[in-house]
Amino acid sequence: MRAKIGAMDEALGQPWESLFEVAARVGFDGVELGVGENYGETKLWKSEGRRELRRSSESCGVAIASICLHSYWRFSFASNEEAVRRRASEIAEQAAFVASEVGARNLLVPVTSAEGVSCEEARSRWVREIRSCAPAAEKFGVIYALENVGQPFAETGKQLASMIDEVGSPAVKAYYDPGNAVYRGLDPVADIKALGWRISQVHVKDPGGELLGEGKMDIKSVVEALEEVGFGGWFILETPATDDPIGAGKKNLEFLRRLLGEGRRH
Repeated sequence: MRAKIGAMDEALGQPWESLFEVAARVGFDGVELGVGENYGETKLWKSEGRRELRRSSESCGVAIASICLHSYWRFSFASNEEAVRRRASEIAEQAAFVASEVGARNLLVPVTSAEGVSCEEARSRWVREIRSCAPAAEKFGVIYALENVGQPFAETGKQLASMIDEVGSPAVKAYYDPGNAVYRGLDPVADIKALGWRISQVHVKDPGGELLGEGKMDIKSVVEALEEVGFGGWFILETPATDDPIGAGKKNLEFLRRLLGEGRRH
């Protein structure tokens, strides 16, 4: 089966109004939309905005593969403040509905921490809170995909797998970023083998390089490891936009397609 490749909105350097048309022109199958702490002001949190995004997606033939909840860098389940943890739960439950409305399957949830919180307590809170939100994801048929973003309690494949298994919901999996592992001096191939079937989606970047193939990561080995564990989900580019986002997008897409043995998309 031909792999599905998309790009984060930031990777293409486009506002949502032009993102779908540009992604289609470059040859991407889908896009990932990101929302920060002002999520409530975005089109995704407004009914007419969601209809507009879905129309753009369908007219351009570019799927909304996922939504990245950058908001968890501000509202973390690890927080000592109950009000912050409550807001994090509200975001998760609202996002499940939002994702279902625009056809997105995965919600990227960065596993963040908070000042003054031990690793043990942060992990415990994340497991408890995600478990309590999981019924919303199950109801709307979406996935809370936990991403390794460098927190010491959730940065390795084994650590993420342990958390996912403890939550025990089919709607909670991993959004694996091998580039983040490389930044931390970890082994992404070992992580992939540890996570296995739990990987729902993958970010692709090459630490130390602007374009894929120019950095420190052995992308070929990562792709091979993903194939070995039976990964069949989206590859989403989280590459720098550079001063030529469209040109960089084309080069990165072609690089990844060649690596996947698929050649140029026509």
